[in-house]
Amino acid sequence: MIKKTRTKPLKLLKFEVLLERILPNLTQKQLIETNYRKYLAGFRGELTLDYFLSELPQDDYHIFHDLRIPRYDNNQLYFQLDAFILHPRFCILIEVKNLIGNLYFDHQYDQIVRTREGIDETFPDPVNQVEIQKKHLSNWLIKHKTPLIPIHTLVVITNPKSYIRISPKYGKNARKIIRGRTLSNKIKEIEKLEAEVILQKREIKKISSLLLKEHTPLNPDILKLFNIHRDEILTGAFCPNCTQVALIRIKRNWLCTSCSKTFINAHKKAILDYALLFSPVVKNKDLRTFLHMESQSSLKKLLYSMNLKPNGSRKAATYIIPLPK
Repeated sequence: MIKKTRTKPLKLLKFEVLLERILPNLTQKQLIETNYRKYLAGFRGELTLDYFLSELPQDDYHIFHDLRIPRYDNNQLYFQLDAFILHPRFCILIEVKNLIGNLYFDHQYDQIVRTREGIDETFPDPVNQVEIQKKHLSNWLIKHKTPLIPIHTLVVITNPKSYIRISPKYGKNARKIIRGRTLSNKIKEIEKLEAEVILQKREIKKISSLLLKEHTPLNPDILKLFNIHRDEILTGAFCPNCTQVALIRIKRNWLCTSCSKTFINAHKKAILDYALLFSPVVKNKDLRTFLHMESQSSLKKLLYSMNLKPNGSRKAATYIIPLPK
């Protein structure tokens, strides 16, 4: 049973909006594109994992995708789980890697060395990463006074074109590194090891509710991350047909001066873009500037049509634009 579906992360959505709206000649654009491609590859790897997890029996397994939970010792810090599987007899933490190339798991230096097209690149050892997550999860479960349940960890390589080599000194941890297509069989092995039922239905329900309640999506300031100023962002509602051509508001429609097509709801994406790049809390004046609109009442009607109502006194009223979950 899927208890938390995987959705496109806020950070990925912010990357996409930033690349659409950043001035084309900025020096940071190449760096942003490189980081976006890496983040997108990771997300695609997680989607591939979801396919393999779909083979598990729906009644026995409770699956959570992409959890980010406050740490027991510091609520300002978080531990993130690419996938978490809860079973009455055990649970499994999964770290996903979607790397292509020759991968060498180097035990001595706690790293993966990826060789691709003659170039070496290093990444943190995902086995160590998932073991750290296990420690945080264990303490989280203790904090919430749940029964002690065996916690297993796996590192799943989802890219079928990767070539995997593992240091001979890895020992038993080498068995935690698997390919996506063998995930179902690996979980069946764990099933055979863990015979005792630890969690009853009410306890599974309690843990599930707590995880969903405490899940806190990563919401970075993408402009600050790449040192981008507000005046380096293209404003306006874009034409869906001509991409980055700003539309003008005429009566109740948005008109593209390039292709002459009109659109009714082009403002909706632009308003969400504003929330993703700047802030989901916004004043009427700020949105009018962003959308190139002069009429305060016209914008107010658009916001009401999106079920967005003002908060606070008239002059200081703000609107809260809901972000995707």
